[in-house]
Amino acid sequence: RERERERVVPVSIPLIVGRLDLFIPIMKATVAPTLLHVVVVLVVAGSASAFAPTPLANVGTNRSCLSSPKARSATSIQMQNLLGGIFGDAAAKEKGAEAPKIPDFVVTPSYSLAIGFVFYSLFFVVALQASILGVILGGLNLLFASFLAVQTNRLRFVFDETSFELKSALSGDLSDTGENVVVGGANRWTYDSFVNWDFFPSRDIPILVYFKETQTPSDKWEEGPGQLDKVGGGQIHFFPAIADCRELEEQFTMRGCAKIED
Repeated sequence: RERERERVVPVSIPLIVGRLDLFIPIMKATVAPTLLHVVVVLVVAGSASAFAPTPLANVGTNRSCLSSPKARSATSIQMQNLLGGIFGDAAAKEKGAEAPKIPDFVVTPSYSLAIGFVFYSLFFVVALQASILGVILGGLNLLFASFLAVQTNRLRFVFDETSFELKSALSGDLSDTGENVVVGGANRWTYDSFVNWDFFPSRDIPILVYFKETQTPSDKWEEGPGQLDKVGGGQIHFFPAIADCRELEEQFTMRGCAKIED
């Protein structure tokens, strides 16, 4: 039996080894593709997990974050910035398309009236043959001409964005003239308070500039020049035509000051 075992073992080992030689190619042909498939499946599964939907717990957390006041405030600011960027340029263009504001304007002083009274004083002296009366009348007109020249040099009529104003130019810069000597209050009147304006005797030969306004308190309307007003409805003002009346007319019209047409 021992001899038979010795014969069987050597014979069986080659048979087993030979069988293994048959199985190795089969295993290579089946196991290798299988491992490859496993690797591919794992890679695909890992990639798909990156695109997987957020778990419900995380969704709830995200929703709670979005519903917080800070998140809503940040979102509102972002939306406002976005809308501002979209519509801001259009609004700026629309605003830029509006009619430009009328710039402030200082009416040019005019010495024509003062010069006219100088010639008027000479007329009296010549017409009355240098008599005492002629000299007196001529002297009074010459004095008045001097007064007009001083006022022409001192005062400026200014139109700004909202009002017509009388200013002083003595200091080199335009300054306040103080209160009105007749009815009080500042020498400044808004355009929308104007009732009427005109030149006497005419715009071509102006001696006085006239306007009526309702800005002065109504209890003052009958004081000063207002005593001559039989129509009522405002405070009237007269001042000598010591400024360019063509510019005054242009500015009164441009600023929308009301005027009663004849």
